[in-house]
Amino acid sequence: MFCFKTTNLYKETINKSKFVCLAFNISNSEEGKEIIKRLHTEYPDASHICYAYVFGNNQEDFFYSDDGEPNKTAGLPIYNNMKKYKLSFCMIAIVRYFGGIKFGVSALKDCFSNLANKLIELNKLVSVRKVNLFKIEFNYDQIKNNENLFKKEIVKKEFLDKVIFYIAENETNKIILQENNARLVDKNYLLTK
Repeated sequence: MFCFKTTNLYKETINKSKFVCLAFNISNSEEGKEIIKRLHTEYPDASHICYAYVFGNNQEDFFYSDDGEPNKTAGLPIYNNMKKYKLSFCMIAIVRYFGGIKFGVSALKDCFSNLANKLIELNKLVSVRKVNLFKIEFNYDQIKNNENLFKKEIVKKEFLDKVIFYIAENETNKIILQENNARLVDKNYLLTK
C-alpha cells in the first residue's frame, strides 16, 4: 500500500467550474471528518466538497461522498483511482465551484476521475503499512546486539540513561519482542518506507 510523500494541491478550471484537488495522509476516519469540516470553513462558497478516504493494510476500510453531486459521480471515481494506485491511510478531497455549465453524469464521472488521477500523479507516493509499535529499553553495551536483532524494523532510537528502540512489529520479530519485555506504545502506527 502507498500514501502520499508529498501533498501538493492541484487546480483546474473545466467548463467554467473551478476545482481544487487536495491530498492528505490520515490514520483514521475521525481525522478525515475533521479535514472536511476545516475545508468547509476554508472554502465557504464552494458548491461541493467531494472526497474519498481509504484505510487498512489491504484497503479494507473506505468511505466516499458526492456531497450533493449526482449519485456516484464524484466520490466513487475518486475512490476508484485511490484503489487503482493502491493508496491507503490517505484522503483526496476535490472542491468544486460550479461555473453554470452542467456536465451530465458520464462527463462528471470522467471529470472527477481525471482530477483525482492528476492529483495522484502530481504527488510522490511512499509505501505504508499499519503496525504495532513497541518500545524496548536496554543498556548501552547491548546496542549492536539489538541493532542486529531488529534490523530494518527500528523506527526510532533514543539515547538517555538507557537506550530506547521503537520497533515495528512483524511476523519475524513478534516472539523476540515478547521475550525482551517490549512495551506496546501504538497499535496504529503508520510505517512508511
